[in-house]
Amino acid sequence: MLGSGQLNVNDRVLLHLSRFVSDVPPEEYPPESTQAGIASAVGISRTHVPRAVRGLMKDGLVAELTARVMGHERRMNVYSITGEGLRRAEDFWAIALDSAFSVLRNGAPVKMTGRELDSLLGKRKAIAAISQMTDGIVVVSGAGRTPVRDLADAPPAEAFYGREQELGIMESFVDSDRNILVILGNRGYGTTALVRKFVDQQVARDVLWISLIKDTSATAITERILGFSRRLQKETADLPDALGIETALYVFDHYFNTSEEVVELFSAMADVVDGAKLIITARQETPAYNWFYHKKQVDSGVVEELKLKGLDQESAKRLLGVERIETEALRRILNMTRSQPLILKMLKDGDLEGLKQNTVFTPEEARYLLFLKERTF
Repeated sequence: MLGSGQLNVNDRVLLHLSRFVSDVPPEEYPPESTQAGIASAVGISRTHVPRAVRGLMKDGLVAELTARVMGHERRMNVYSITGEGLRRAEDFWAIALDSAFSVLRNGAPVKMTGRELDSLLGKRKAIAAISQMTDGIVVVSGAGRTPVRDLADAPPAEAFYGREQELGIMESFVDSDRNILVILGNRGYGTTALVRKFVDQQVARDVLWISLIKDTSATAITERILGFSRRLQKETADLPDALGIETALYVFDHYFNTSEEVVELFSAMADVVDGAKLIITARQETPAYNWFYHKKQVDSGVVEELKLKGLDQESAKRLLGVERIETEALRRILNMTRSQPLILKMLKDGDLEGLKQNTVFTPEEARYLLFLKERTF
């Protein structure tokens, strides 16, 4: 028999990876097989994952490989359970079926066997619930439900290049004790596209995306938040309750030139958020009177800032879509555009009118950029 205290991190990682075993290696691995996916599924910090998988790899239970991952452009390190690891996990699960666990179900503590959990949730979801147990407690109130995702305001997902460092910073943010991340970037630097990419990777989180272009009043924003949070917890009464839901990620896009009441709302949310995560995209040129936080809140760690720059050269070249462009032509394009994704996309599409209407380039400069893009070898 197993006691819940006998389940260490390595056991839970092995159980988690056993859910994704296949006879034939897939063309694309699930996000749950990456370090970030393992951390989210097992309920540990991403920084603790390497230690766990190293031990499993040393014992021949898990293999590391570089492969394509669903939702990602670049190949990534993923972890796959070996034949020996699967046998170990199956033996462990056979014992777990007859073992008693402390279970928190709908807020009430009860004792349940693994077999009862299997009957209640199904094998895969029962394994997932046990894999994520914390302090010897298996939580099943949220286990088995599909994360709630309201992305009606979000832009469609498009081809995305680079920003691996920024995505890593955002992943570290959701693993941290901080609750507010402000992503700063002027128009054309891809703040919205970056957050959309990140949200698509957060498969286990409940996400509400609010565009501040559409919802300009504090009342409308508050109603959206409360309506969404009550889908997660019916007893939600007010904003502090909504901002205390640990599975919730609230995205506020296009924070710029907002009304005084909206600034006051965000300032109030910054004071009470505890558990939920807030990601806000904002313009660097936002007027000083529109900021809802101050330098002391950044210095103290209440608010984290991420300032976007242009794309790296390789990512910019991929977005431009010209594989054999002359080195000097590429250098001039990147210098003139500062590697801004929006401008590079217009160049890729040959959008002269877009360049003239949406950038500071003169018509002659826009035509010159399009000419440079055609300089290939």
